[in-house]
Parts: sequence; C-alpha cells; structure tokens
Amino acid sequence: MTKQVVVVIPSLNSPLIAQVVTAVLSLPEAGFIQKVVVVGKDEAGAVPTSDRVQFVDTGQPVLAAAARNTGTSVTDADLIIYLDSDCIPEPGWLAGHLAAHQEGYRVVSGSVLLEGRNYWHLVYNLTLFHELLPSAPRGPRDYLATLNLSVDRAVIDQVGGMDERVNRVEDVDWTTRMRRVGIQPYFWPKAAIRHEHGRTTFRQVWRDCALSGYHMRRLRLHHADLLQAPGVLRYPRLVLLLSPFVAAWATMRIMWRQPALVYRFWHVWPGVFLTKIAWCWGAAQKREPG
Repeated sequence: MTKQVVVVIPSLNSPLIAQVVTAVLSLPEAGFIQKVVVVGKDEAGAVPTSDRVQFVDTGQPVLAAAARNTGTSVTDADLIIYLDSDCIPEPGWLAGHLAAHQEGYRVVSGSVLLEGRNYWHLVYNLTLFHELLPSAPRGPRDYLATLNLSVDRAVIDQVGGMDERVNRVEDVDWTTRMRRVGIQPYFWPKAAIRHEHGRTTFRQVWRDCALSGYHMRRLRLHHADLLQAPGVLRYPRLVLLLSPFVAAWATMRIMWRQPALVYRFWHVWPGVFLTKIAWCWGAAQKREPG
C-alpha cells in the first residue's frame, strides 16, 4: 500500500518557492501528496495559494532544523519528504522516493543533478553532494542531506526531531542519530532534484564551505564512533597546517570513487580543491566564520 505523503519545505523568502511547489504538485504521482507545507517567511506572498498548500509563518527567521520540525508537527502523514526551497524535483522524483520506501527503506535520500549556472555554482554542487549524484550507486550511506530526504513517521517518533541547537549540519546529526539506533540511511539516485542554490561566486562558496568545516568538525567529534573522525580533528591548528594535504586527499578521494567525473568535469577540480581548503580553514576557527 502506498504511503500518504506530506512534503515539508523550509523557506526564508525564497525567490524560487512558487516554482518548487508548482513542480511538486505537477508530478504525475502528486495525487499521493496530502499537502505541501512551507515553513518560514514569505514576505513577497510567493507561496502558491491552494487547498493542498499550507504556509506556516514563523514570525521571524528560524534555522532550517526548527522549520522542518514545525512542518513535521503540523501533519500526521506516515511519510514526510523534506525538500529545500531551492530544489526543483525532476520527473520521477516522487516515484523514486515511493519506490524506495516500498522496498523497505525507511530513510531515503534522492540525488542531486551535477549542474551549474557557472563555474562556482557547479563546484559547490560537486564538492558538497558528490556522494549523492545520479551516477553514484544506490546503497547505504553513513548520513544524508535533508535537501531531498524522505523519512517514515515511525522513524521520527523513535528518534525524535532534528536538534534545533545544531546549525548547518543538522541533517548529518539527525541521520547519524538514526543510524545509532539501527536505522540505516539509504541513497536512491532515481529521486533526483536540480539544486538551484544562489552561490555563484568564489567568495560565496568559500564562506559556505568554511561554515560547513566549522560545524562539521565539531559534529564529527561528537559522533566520533559513527562518523570515523580522524584524530587530527581534535587539533584545529594542525588541521589548518595540514590543509593542503587534507584538501588534496579529499579531492582525490572524490575522483577515485567516481572516475567517470574526472574527464567530464576536468576544469572543476581546482575549485573543488579550494573548497576543501576552505573547509579546513573553517574547521580551525574558534568562532563561526562570518
């Protein structure tokens, strides 16, 4: 029996929110969707008006974890799909998520198309989501991203919601907590989205990757047993000192795992290397990079 679905989208005045919601409700399988719940701010009134769309105004900007938890709390659907407000579902997106759950997987991430409006837009999608590309094999993952994630309600009831104290890497924390209680996150590439994020300059990409490094270092140490945190992460200055070697290793690791990308995207690897330097620089900071 196919599950009834609610799609939860956190949004802080996203200029793409109408396009995202329309794309979701235009899918051939959209009849399975009870409701699309948009949570956050919509000062421009861009969220489509429909009996199948619910907008929850948070009054003030909130972190994505809080928005997703709020969206979860206003529905009793037995399958919740979390989608970011800059992610456009591809044909087959919903069918892919439903098929994965019908096979028994309870926490499922779809894929992120490797596209970009310019060089840095493409670099960002590759460096952050290289394990979630359509070319990657389906299978278990240590953690998943919530930009394109479906979760059985029973899993949320067991594990609890996202930790609203965690910023940037709240999805890694959440899906790692699921794995800690024996629920395996699973990657299903057929449920694809286009990630139309707004990071199109070196400065924007550097800042974002530095923030990821700052928060991810702490989270890896918190879940050191499950996230295989290397000992060097305990020494921020050493991370910075070794950053060229760490960045080279991380870049080569992506290339080794997906060799088909090496020649097709030969021009992006210097940019990917720089994002790994940014990650190390952020990880070495005592305060969140501004």
